[in-house]
Amino acid sequence: MSERNKSTLRIDWFDGTLIEDNHQITEDASQFADEDQVQPETSTKPQFTEKKPIGFKRLLDLSFLEPPVLTLEISHRPGFWNLLDIELKGDFIVLIVKILARIYRSLEPGENSRIASQLKSRFEKSNFLITIKNYLASLPSVRIVEKKMNFQLWNDAELFFSDVILLCEGLVHFGGHSLDYIKEVYELLDVADESAVGVKEEHTETFSNELFTRIDQLKLRISKIISEDPSEQIVFDNKIPDNKCDDPNNYKNLHIFPQKDDLLGRNKLNIQPNIINGVYTSVQHYLDLQFKLLREDYFGTLRDGICKYMENPAKRRHENIRVYPKVRIIRTYVSNNKVGHLIDIAWKERNSHSSIDNKKLGYNKQLMFGSLLLFTCDNFENILCATVLDSGMNLLGNGYVAVSFQNPISEKKISESYLMVESEVFFEPYHRVLKVLQNSRNDDLPMKKYIVDVQNASQPPAYLNSETIYITETNSEEISFPVLDLEHWPTSDTLGLDNSQWEAYKFALTREFAVIQGPPGTGKTFIGVKIASTLLKNLSLLGTPMLIICYTNHALDQFLEGILDITKNIIRLGSQSKSKILEPYTLHNMRMQMKSKYSYMYRNKRSELEKIFKEMTDLQSEIEKCEKEILTYKTIKPYLKIGDKTYELMESNEDPMLNWLFDDTKKVEIEAEELEDWEKQFDDVNIDCEQLETCFSEEWALKEIDSMLNSIKYVKDITDDPLEKQQMTDKFEAQINRVKGMLNCFKRNIPTSENAVNLEDNLPNVKDLYSLNLKQRWTMYNNSVVSIKSKLMTKMNTLLEQHNKCNDELNEVATLIDGDVMNAVRVVGVTTTTAARRHDLMKKLLSPIVIVEEAAEVLEAHIVASLTYHCKHLILIGDHKQLRPTAAQYKLARDYNLEISLFERMVRNGIHSRTLTTQRRMRPNYVELLVPELYNRLDSHPTVYSYNNVRGMADNLYFFNHDVYEDSEGLEDSWSHKNNYEAKWCTALANYLLGMKYKSDEITILSTYTGQVSLIKEMSRKYSTIREVKVTPVDNYQGEENRIIILSLVRSNRDGNIGFLSAPNRICVALSRAKEGFYLFGNMKTLQSASNTWRSISDKLQAQNAIGDKLRIECEHKKQIEVTRPEDLDNYQSCTCLNICVKK
Repeated sequence: MSERNKSTLRIDWFDGTLIEDNHQITEDASQFADEDQVQPETSTKPQFTEKKPIGFKRLLDLSFLEPPVLTLEISHRPGFWNLLDIELKGDFIVLIVKILARIYRSLEPGENSRIASQLKSRFEKSNFLITIKNYLASLPSVRIVEKKMNFQLWNDAELFFSDVILLCEGLVHFGGHSLDYIKEVYELLDVADESAVGVKEEHTETFSNELFTRIDQLKLRISKIISEDPSEQIVFDNKIPDNKCDDPNNYKNLHIFPQKDDLLGRNKLNIQPNIINGVYTSVQHYLDLQFKLLREDYFGTLRDGICKYMENPAKRRHENIRVYPKVRIIRTYVSNNKVGHLIDIAWKERNSHSSIDNKKLGYNKQLMFGSLLLFTCDNFENILCATVLDSGMNLLGNGYVAVSFQNPISEKKISESYLMVESEVFFEPYHRVLKVLQNSRNDDLPMKKYIVDVQNASQPPAYLNSETIYITETNSEEISFPVLDLEHWPTSDTLGLDNSQWEAYKFALTREFAVIQGPPGTGKTFIGVKIASTLLKNLSLLGTPMLIICYTNHALDQFLEGILDITKNIIRLGSQSKSKILEPYTLHNMRMQMKSKYSYMYRNKRSELEKIFKEMTDLQSEIEKCEKEILTYKTIKPYLKIGDKTYELMESNEDPMLNWLFDDTKKVEIEAEELEDWEKQFDDVNIDCEQLETCFSEEWALKEIDSMLNSIKYVKDITDDPLEKQQMTDKFEAQINRVKGMLNCFKRNIPTSENAVNLEDNLPNVKDLYSLNLKQRWTMYNNSVVSIKSKLMTKMNTLLEQHNKCNDELNEVATLIDGDVMNAVRVVGVTTTTAARRHDLMKKLLSPIVIVEEAAEVLEAHIVASLTYHCKHLILIGDHKQLRPTAAQYKLARDYNLEISLFERMVRNGIHSRTLTTQRRMRPNYVELLVPELYNRLDSHPTVYSYNNVRGMADNLYFFNHDVYEDSEGLEDSWSHKNNYEAKWCTALANYLLGMKYKSDEITILSTYTGQVSLIKEMSRKYSTIREVKVTPVDNYQGEENRIIILSLVRSNRDGNIGFLSAPNRICVALSRAKEGFYLFGNMKTLQSASNTWRSISDKLQAQNAIGDKLRIECEHKKQIEVTRPEDLDNYQSCTCLNICVKK
């Protein structure tokens, strides 16, 4: 191994033990501080080492701490938990009760953290409650002389009794206990009540009436729990109540990672449609239904893909899945603070010595971080589940990918041949949301009365009362008004709002659950920012920041930029922001600016993790030497064995392994020695004896060949004697041929298996290693390497356990720091996916106000998973008439209402909603295409009537109608669609409009299919002018707009098949992006044959004379020409009326 940095000793901040510390770590600390980096999941099972119970002084010191520092200390101090296993006396009991009471008070109900697991497994399974009861019962009879031995109690007796009650309150609040355990808590309160009365009478201690009131109230609460149906009790480890535990189909018991039964055959679960009209019977009914729908959306596509694959494995392309037919698990993988397993996805090519380069997988968005992978070697009878951990171009280029397995894998799984299947549906968001839903409690679902019970009447937020006054600014003037007295609100004109905006604004501020629908161009984001700004101006929110949740990063950036004028006290969670304005407000940058009281803990634990990680990296380098290089005879000599017999090689001028493995002759070897020193094939290397020494590698061989080729050139340049020149050249060429031969032999024989061969059976009675043929020599060498790697892997596994434990501890401290940072601001912005992934952090924010933008585009389960029970005021903003949530399975979307969002469900039930009705984007004649087919009412603001006409065009709105079929007609393997004819028109028209002096960022080309987008981008390359014009799918452009929109509808076929173009939502988005100029290309005959909506649109276009098969352009003198071919537009690009007028 490499030389270690000089070490010192320090006291570990967790348990007070001395550990080695290294102050010369040079790794970049930032890699340990990325809030978006998803760490490999490790077991939350607490690990305890054999240590003595801590002493009284240490326990006393701990009792002065408060959560979360106290929680962190206790969770990593085995000596504290060991106290529960011994007999305890007075002051110890008092301090332990005090500590436990504070910890339970800080926990969330049903929290799934390290400390919660320890409390469940160590405290609640101990006899400490009995110890407390016995201690309490003995207090009235304590003699005065004995009080000196129990100072912690008698110094403040009421405080101890209060801590006992606090502990019981914490136990009940945390929940998840059996009925028997709840009864024990009740008995403890009984004993505490009697003991307090006895102490008061016998020792004249004073107790407040509040103490006894708290006891009575808690006993009453516990009595209700005991008398209620036990099915309401939720146990800690996420299994359902005892009387329902046997139901394997309850959502609490279902696997989030797929298993054999989930993938083979038909779905066995009873999946119920989302209830979009009416109420759910209970929270459990609601969570169960949402969980199963979302799970089936993912599992169903995977199941269909695998079943179809098994019917025809030889098919070139498979639906819903990507298949890698021959891969193997190599070993533990360490890189960039990621620890997992390395997978050889090019094993087939490696065995056949073919070229390897899988970078194209990265370009095609395959094997993305977080993607689900399934491994099987027995036709899916047994399955290993993993997620992609690292798929950088360097790894893919060499035919590898790093993964994190769901469960630990045994050594015998290494190097077996596996079929690997990747799901085309991205697993990460499903995984995170399902996990949150499964861990949810029935008694803490936020906004239950609206989400589950669909209550008709919405109440004011709990933080408002009749005397609450709000202040708002209008025209630099402050206006104050009683927020709940709607009669005294300022008028819409005073606030600068239209009537519908005013109604929505008022509704959102005065109702705890509000839904605001905003059709295209009506200012959804504007009204959302105004609502947020008003709340920020009138509420402190420090310590309980407002939470802004958006579906896309673009919408989140836009919203947060809008409220920067009100407060700079914001944090943008996540690292996918494209906004330069928000760059200083990312969590990473804010964390760097702020000094947290936990920073010293973070530094210490990070330093420890970096030290472990460096050891793992160094060890991995040694393992890679075994795989990519030949070890020296000195290194491998102890392992050259057959059975118990050790063999030796003859010494030579070069490493004996080279002669033995490559079967070289002495003659070549001696000739090689005659070369000058600077041409010797091996330099003396002075390395640490702990490192594995090597004597050959492909890299060295290629460098050596290159060096000798340069030497031949050098000899020819400086040597005049032809004979000497030829002799030297021949020697170099002989050596080049020798090295090439060695390299070819090395490639053929380098091990492709990690399994050792039984040499005693395969090579019996071997007396001399030189008697073995070349194949047998390599077999013996590879066996020796396997033995060396096995020892290295044992060391790696030990380090891996240390890494996982230390990484968990570091993450706990990082969460504390992040919570500290975010509780110091007033606004936190996050996407729905990140909110679900960091749900524990969301709970620590205690956010009472949550605003969800783009709420109609998000699956209901994703919205619910983003909320915590601290939410007391929820505002949903969106438009279900535009893009709906995207489901992976069309059948679930259509028949099971999965595409109906929480937003749309509330609107459908006719409650809690307001609609914006005045648009400020489109020309009025564009709006006519949407009303009344898509919207009952959509007014136009006066500003849109004053747009200038589009330069160079006779029409501001035109549908170019054609009958040229799409390119994918008759192609079975095409899952997207392209239309070459429309692509030519789109690029030609964009080029023409740029010639009319429009800027590239004022024009956008949209298409309904990604295949068409790629084709248009490819065609755009021939026009230097339009390379900067944005080309994007319609679905990705929701919420955006531009002066001129060019739209390619693509679908044109003899079958009248238009796919999702028949969906009103897609039509709505496609037709509502343009402000001043809108040009569509499509086959209206195909479209209207499959859709009533398109028939209506066609009629309105004809009424406006805005559809035809000739595109009309005009010069500045209003002279027009009709263009029927895209090529003709190039002739009129220069914006001179001469071109048109002369043609006329």
